[in-house]
Amino acid sequence: MSKVALLMAGKSLAHDLKPRGIAVAILHPGLVQTRMTNFTASGITPEESVQGLLARIEQLTLENTGTFWHANGEVLPW
Repeated sequence: MSKVALLMAGKSLAHDLKPRGIAVAILHPGLVQTRMTNFTASGITPEESVQGLLARIEQLTLENTGTFWHANGEVLPW
């Protein structure tokens, strides 16, 4: 439930800030090879995740504010 609350907060921020010209990105880093995931072999490296997240931020506009993106560029439903 906390993840849904975070998504709702991001969507609400996007709605509230759009008239001020501020866009909000809601981002999922993907399954990243970190200590938290026990460095899972099926995950991506932290560097790959960051590159994907930066690409999503570069694509952020007022037209797509509030969109929930995976680091790989996929728009995620929620």
